[in-house]
Amino acid sequence: MTAVAPAPGSVEWQRLVTASKVAAILGLSPWDSPRSIWHLLRGEVPSDDGTNQAAKSRGHYLEDGILDWWADQHPELREDSRQPYVTDPALPWAAATPDLIASDSNGNTVVVDAKTARNDDEWGDPGTDEVPAYYAAQLQWQMHLAKAKRGYIALLTNRLDLREFVIDYDAATAVAMENICHDFYQSTLNDDAAPPIDDSVATFQALRKVHPDIDRDAHVELDHATATELVEAHLHLKAAEARDRLARSVVLEQMGRARLAKHNDQTIARRQANRTGVSFVIVAKTPPTKETT
Repeated sequence: MTAVAPAPGSVEWQRLVTASKVAAILGLSPWDSPRSIWHLLRGEVPSDDGTNQAAKSRGHYLEDGILDWWADQHPELREDSRQPYVTDPALPWAAATPDLIASDSNGNTVVVDAKTARNDDEWGDPGTDEVPAYYAAQLQWQMHLAKAKRGYIALLTNRLDLREFVIDYDAATAVAMENICHDFYQSTLNDDAAPPIDDSVATFQALRKVHPDIDRDAHVELDHATATELVEAHLHLKAAEARDRLARSVVLEQMGRARLAKHNDQTIARRQANRTGVSFVIVAKTPPTKETT
């Protein structure tokens, strides 16, 4: 059912498990982590810290155009609402805001999400369900709450083509997601139930914000292993950064005016123009194979 949505950023909104939070709870989000969402649901970190702001802005400005383009290709569907706030009385802790809800001639509900892509390689063939896992999870959640049997992703590619991806509702998957998210939500009511710390940027950034006040007279005593790991990891990082700069400088000097640096037909790096000069981009995803003699 649809209802009046809490104001974005409000305490009420922050306490809801929405589609993007579901992807993070499941460990699928590239921008958030279970630990960062745990603190968010508890109201211990701001609801929007600007993460992925460029992509959010791009999607906001292009969304209506993408949906209009998609709708023109589906005259068989009737548009019911855009950005509805969808809830289920049985799940007072949950909500969803699909970009569009439509229905077919038989009254079946479908949900639509408009997306933009900087990297088309993350997506499969149009017409399939080959989409990034975090978007698939979000769409399943939206269908689950909207009681829809089918979901569409209308994707504007980096070549400005419109591609459509179709995901059917999977009740077993959706119910499993609901159970996981309910348990996670319940854990936020327990101070001792935080998810384990991971190495994601989102977790680190959340932990930086949990305690904004500083008690200048307090200290914490670290155990030997924790203290050693922190210092050694930092020193290794500094050494790795220095090694990286040296390797880049060596290759840049050898490249001169060349665009590409190669080894045995494998492209290793490239130079490309930017606003302030030239960028140096390492292209290779694996080290070169051993030279044959």
